[in-house]
Amino acid sequence: MAKGKVAFIGDADSVLGFRALGVETVVPVSGDDAREQFERLIREETSVIMITEDLMDQLQEQIDGTVHLAVPSVVVLPGVRGTRRKGENTIRELIIKAVGVDLMSEEQR
Repeated sequence: MAKGKVAFIGDADSVLGFRALGVETVVPVSGDDAREQFERLIREETSVIMITEDLMDQLQEQIDGTVHLAVPSVVVLPGVRGTRRKGENTIRELIIKAVGVDLMSEEQR
């Protein structure tokens, strides 16, 4: 078991700083490779898997499959190309599923 293990899947430029911090980094060569690596990290019971927004569409099915699991926690981060706010949208959807209310809504503030 990889207790406390953290990994980051993304493009070479985005993962560079995390590699220097000792985080396992994965730079997939294709969508299939990204899915295979994500599933490997789940099998290894990685605690936190960070992915770039660019990979989110390719990994959505696998991400959805982790919602009921204690680990991993999947964190979506913007890549070096900037943000498309997909991570925020994913968190919003998970909150709505969990509590039935959009706690991040501007109208709620």
